[in-house]
Amino acid sequence: MALNAAAKPELPLVFGDHMVLQRDKPVPVYGKATASAPVKVIFGKQVKEGVAGADGTFQFWLDAMPANSNGQSLYVISGDTVEFKDVLVGEVWLCSGQSNMEYTMNRSAHWYKAKRSQGLDSVQVSQENNPAIRLFLVHRDLNKPSDRNKGWQKAEYPWIGQFSAAGYYYARELQARLKVPVGMIASSVPGSAIEPWLPARKVTDTLEPAGKFFSGLIQPLAPYTIKGFLWYQGETNCMLDQREEYTKNMKLLISSWRGLWNNDSLPFYYVQIAPFKYSGSKTKVQLNDRSLAFFHEAQDKVLGITRNTARIITTDLADNLEDIHPTYKWEIGKRLAWLALDHTYQVKQVSEGPRVAAVNFNNHQARVNFVNPKSGLVAHDSAQIAGFELAGADGKFYPATGIVKKKKYVVVSSPAVADPVTLRFAWKEDSQPNLFNKAGLPGEPYRTGTE
Repeated sequence: MALNAAAKPELPLVFGDHMVLQRDKPVPVYGKATASAPVKVIFGKQVKEGVAGADGTFQFWLDAMPANSNGQSLYVISGDTVEFKDVLVGEVWLCSGQSNMEYTMNRSAHWYKAKRSQGLDSVQVSQENNPAIRLFLVHRDLNKPSDRNKGWQKAEYPWIGQFSAAGYYYARELQARLKVPVGMIASSVPGSAIEPWLPARKVTDTLEPAGKFFSGLIQPLAPYTIKGFLWYQGETNCMLDQREEYTKNMKLLISSWRGLWNNDSLPFYYVQIAPFKYSGSKTKVQLNDRSLAFFHEAQDKVLGITRNTARIITTDLADNLEDIHPTYKWEIGKRLAWLALDHTYQVKQVSEGPRVAAVNFNNHQARVNFVNPKSGLVAHDSAQIAGFELAGADGKFYPATGIVKKKKYVVVSSPAVADPVTLRFAWKEDSQPNLFNKAGLPGEPYRTGTE
């Protein structure tokens, strides 16, 4: 096809040198050129040709490709030529949320000798160099030109220092296990509630307008092909003591984001927020030491109503309950990667901690059975399990201790409750139980009853 003289084609900011294209899926290449002008796309041996629409827009689909760690050029030609250099093919994920997802590698590096890290799983930013990982950091509104949006970068100093620590550690674990390139897109806003990440709609109270971040930080990324989403957010909404409303909004967020990519089954993995003294915070509403537990429950309800979702537990990752930003972002990233390896990539990996299946009350105690006993039950640092509470018919809860039996179930009792009828586990904001499985993943918060 002869190419007529035309203006240089323009592609969205998410296209650039060093980018990663999603493997094993058709990949759209899209943008604007002169109205009705011929357009040609070349990548490797693939050549796609056509004509821009009357409004100048074009979109061509590259056929699904296997992973490729050797950089190639992607050419878009319409009168003039745009060349994107050093393009890889691998896995592409979008991570988003508020400050704990935005929390940078530079900040995380200060904690690489934290007491639970043992210096094994964290990295020092200036020493990290992984060209198989590529990073795209979104700075506020992608609809507006900004010299702060630097495009795709190799995972090396100094670029890596500005990137999401949780997002980078996720990519690091995924790349090490899958042996393919990994591209991470990070789009987060510190302090943000969930509402601005939703499509525009009417909202109440004084929250930021819904749609503010959806339209500027998420929508412009579609339909760039991705594998799935990572979400680390909720502290702001917990401060508002949201429950059912948060579950509803999170379901809407997942469906609306998937809708942008026209794929209602894209994996969505998220973080159950960590222990913190919410009851001591100056907030618009009165919080107590149980508010976080009920928010955890609101987060977890998403699992039962939205498919292809999973979440990690973080009850063991806070050294300071006065700090809303837990230290161990490398553990956050790794646990999210374990979810993806297990659920998305079908790689053999334990990805969930002990989950209660049933509780039976008998002989003045409670027997707690678990969904996945084969992963083993382990009590860290003690022969007894902390974090349990029991209540009798009067509904008053008292601390209780658990003993692991046969590495498969836990027997719970309390001298203050002769005949327990209700049980809670990790149901307080400062609860950091020592129940784990052999993979080192903590037990999931749980309660019987509804109050």
